[in-house]
Amino acid sequence: MAKPVTTSVTVLQAQAEAEGIAPDVFRRRWTILAVLCTTLLTVVLANSSLNLALPSLARDLGASQLDLTWIVEAFTLVFASLLMVAAGISDRYGRAKLMIIGLAIYAIAAAYAAAFAGSPAEVIGTRAVMGLGAALVMPNTLSTVNVVFPKSERTKAIAIWSAISSAGMILGSIASGFLLESFSWHSLFILSAVVAVASLVGVALIVPNSRDENRNPVDWWGGLFVTIALTGIVFGIMESPLKGLGSTEVLIALGIGAAGLLAFIVWELRAPFPLLDLRLFKNPSFAVSALAVTLAFFAMMAAFFGNSQIFQLVLGYEPLTAAYAFIPIMLPMLILTPFVPNIVARLGARWTVTPGLILVALGFAWMSQWPTDLTYAEVLGAMGLLIVGMSLTMTPATAMMMSSVPKNRSGMGSAMSNTTRQVGGALGVAILGSMISAGYQTRMSDVVAGTELPARAADAAQSSLAGGLQVADSLGDQGAALAEAAKDAYMLGNSTAMWVGAGIALAAAFIAVFGIPKRVPRAAAVEAGLADSIVVVDDPVDESAVVGAGLGGHQRLAGRE
Repeated sequence: MAKPVTTSVTVLQAQAEAEGIAPDVFRRRWTILAVLCTTLLTVVLANSSLNLALPSLARDLGASQLDLTWIVEAFTLVFASLLMVAAGISDRYGRAKLMIIGLAIYAIAAAYAAAFAGSPAEVIGTRAVMGLGAALVMPNTLSTVNVVFPKSERTKAIAIWSAISSAGMILGSIASGFLLESFSWHSLFILSAVVAVASLVGVALIVPNSRDENRNPVDWWGGLFVTIALTGIVFGIMESPLKGLGSTEVLIALGIGAAGLLAFIVWELRAPFPLLDLRLFKNPSFAVSALAVTLAFFAMMAAFFGNSQIFQLVLGYEPLTAAYAFIPIMLPMLILTPFVPNIVARLGARWTVTPGLILVALGFAWMSQWPTDLTYAEVLGAMGLLIVGMSLTMTPATAMMMSSVPKNRSGMGSAMSNTTRQVGGALGVAILGSMISAGYQTRMSDVVAGTELPARAADAAQSSLAGGLQVADSLGDQGAALAEAAKDAYMLGNSTAMWVGAGIALAAAFIAVFGIPKRVPRAAAVEAGLADSIVVVDDPVDESAVVGAGLGGHQRLAGRE
């Protein structure tokens, strides 16, 4: 078993110098991480702050349940689709430069939404532009961590990065709760714009403009193909629950996505400087960790999308109360994440990630059993399982992915990590959000058919839970039965969606337990850069333990031959 020796500051400096990290950058690495985490919060706020505003958007703009899904999905769809090409541009021209450009685009789009957006289409459009800006920002936060920290500190930095990503959800929820208590949903876009401008200044003053020293050209064709693939596939999945998998629109979207994916694979296998080196997927650690991160964010984004509406519309919480309700749910992630590297060092990545995914599946299964007269204790229990499971999954999976990528292509590794997160989140909202929407509308169409509601009111009641409750409220005492039926319809749709989520998470756990390698030969560990400080090795090196301990690269090994 590998036993890392305590690494002194002098040894860390020597490691940093050997890895090409400039002395002034090494001295400022924790300040740089603070700025990068603030920049990361800018992107995280885009989704976490908006979830609590969905009922307000439904009421103020007349947004349907599908409109609400697209308001969330427009950002993640554009974001996920452009991450890979954005990372390629960053590796070539400079990561800090791209962050500054992306933050400027993000801030301008958010300011426009705050000042001018007055329809669901306008909000969806501005969210898409914010996704473009975020795609230029997010991968560069993690790739910059990869190049300013020596490998012996890198997993710790990644764990902090992951914890801040989770903390951003809490901060976004609390901030949005306070703002929505006194102001309209426009204030949330103002918050996003202000934080983006502050981050822009911090990046310009503090963050070094690292890049691929080989100056490889950008794989523009690969970027085009992967953008087409992700856009078509996510759009088709999102529309299929409502329009049917056999509908012309869905089949065309999925066909375009599949063609784009095939073109991307064929092109990347022959491209001299591929946007994504597909040979990485021959490494089980890389492939399975990518799947694990995808499923973790699939779970989290889908659960938060549904629960933000359950808190306000089913449990009747005010926005600020709903924001506070999310704090205990997210606390386990903040507390547990910094200790996950130590857990991985003791148990290995396989027996950290696999139980994590099983806990995610159990959380989904519990959520599928929620009744309409739901209690907060039931929410806390089910979401607690899911969040603890995610905490055990994300850090080791992210560390394994980044350790598999050459340092000069850190942008590619970061883009893959963030693409899996965003594609997972997008698919979670698309699949489970659309299933909730379809289940609600199907159930409510039967309910409305038995009433004498005017056509406009009937359409509003069927469009979303917020619309159904608004129509019921307008009927006074006679609307109590309609309100209860609307809540029942939403929870039934939620139950079906959560069962699907449980099945997907359980399948991922099965893949992880057999797919994550237990051990690699010592020579392979050295070649992969999986150990850093002076390490004593007995026979095979446990790869997952080394990754979990944050060890990597320039090293001296001693042990039995």
